[in-house]
Amino acid sequence: MNSFSYKLPEDFTRELVSFFTLNNLGQLATLISRCNITYVDLGYAYYAKVKNAIWDTYALDLTIESDKKTISDLKANCSFLKKWIDKFINTSITGYVIRNIDYIVRNSEIEIKLPQQNGEDFETLHRDISESLAKNEPELVLDRLHTFSVKFFRNICQKHNIDISTKDGKHYPLHNLVGALAKYYDQNNYFEADFSKKAMKMTISLFESYNDIRNNKSFAHDNVLLNRSEAKYVVRTLADTISFINEIENSH
Repeated sequence: MNSFSYKLPEDFTRELVSFFTLNNLGQLATLISRCNITYVDLGYAYYAKVKNAIWDTYALDLTIESDKKTISDLKANCSFLKKWIDKFINTSITGYVIRNIDYIVRNSEIEIKLPQQNGEDFETLHRDISESLAKNEPELVLDRLHTFSVKFFRNICQKHNIDISTKDGKHYPLHNLVGALAKYYDQNNYFEADFSKKAMKMTISLFESYNDIRNNKSFAHDNVLLNRSEAKYVVRTLADTISFINEIENSH
């Protein structure tokens, strides 16, 4: 008789993302991080009509929910995805087998596109941000997006030999980094339109205000969170700015 555990991870989606990441399946990990995965334990796989099932294994039906684009990408690789979910579940230990995977498209109130950056820290931040947005919880993104922004602007400033800290090693705050970069762009004629120059300079004050939101209206500390409507606006505005700067960098 097999001694299966009949146990699955408590946070199935997060553990699955970590498993994919550890196995160098970064693109799949990113897609799954945008999803909500639930499952139904159907009991004995034999009675659930799973082909070639060992008599004391249990069957699972999985449901994967996300936005239309993510679900489309997952469906395009459904066989590959199932193979790796099977590996993650590991029937020989847990005793579970997948009978079926359903894909459900849900309407997300907010979608943003942050630039992909190399490094484990960026991957973790990107995943956490995507997960919260997929669940329509932009207020939970505020702290993580701030951290992403700081790392993003530090990298770009260093690329252009712009100081990111004082002589005694104290890091400049986010809005200082943005201000130094705006000055660099202006001096090196990065923009054709006066609108872009002015907009870039205006973002300095936006990111300064964002520092206050991060410190006093996010889960960076024990705060009362910013209301959802304003959180959406903040996230959209700053994500658009980051994406614009990334495009500028890639075009020069």
